[in-house]
Amino acid sequence: MLTLQGNGEKLMMRRITAAVAVLMGLCLSLFGASAASAFAITPAGVLSAAPAGATTLSYTWQGQQTYYYCGPGSTRMVLSARMSPPSQDTIAGWEGTTSNGTDDTANVVSALNHFLNTGWYERKAVSDPPTQAQRDLLKQDIVYDVDRGYGLVANVVSGWRPPGYPSGTIYHYVAIVGYADDGDTAVIGDPAGGGAGGGSWSNVPQQYSISTYDLGTWIGEKAYAA
Repeated sequence: MLTLQGNGEKLMMRRITAAVAVLMGLCLSLFGASAASAFAITPAGVLSAAPAGATTLSYTWQGQQTYYYCGPGSTRMVLSARMSPPSQDTIAGWEGTTSNGTDDTANVVSALNHFLNTGWYERKAVSDPPTQAQRDLLKQDIVYDVDRGYGLVANVVSGWRPPGYPSGTIYHYVAIVGYADDGDTAVIGDPAGGGAGGGSWSNVPQQYSISTYDLGTWIGEKAYAA
């Protein structure tokens, strides 16, 4: 993938995608729908088979190693899709994680960009309740990033919670590692799953799927890294 400064990578990718869309339109007019629909843009800007409506990254699930390491655990999951990731302790040091947790998604953005030597990630704030534009952008970001091999990290607040979650107000980080239903469903890697977050988390799976609409509600008042 091209290495550009700041958020230039995504801007370049979107420009390439737009150019390919024009090419696909020409292909459609000349050769019909079957030829045009068989191709899509890849991170390198090369035509390849179109992505499916459901994709999950090849990643390694990480259980958080302390009750306050959900940020480093989620970050490590996302990094594992693209590299052999550093330890949770190393990530925690970069993210400024303390016994109070990881202060803000901006710290996660900084860590992801640092360890991947990229400018891919930025902080996307979500209001409570989310606007329709924020929900649409979340879905777009999940599909766009996962199709290019990048997971996302979300800072969430329960509030709304998946089945099996402990009660009470919970501030947490999770990894977004895939999607289904053309982006209407998000695949979550939860660092507290399987009891990694403590005994009250034993009913939470390590990986599960929720609607992207519910994910937006879950993030509400916080942010995600994409």
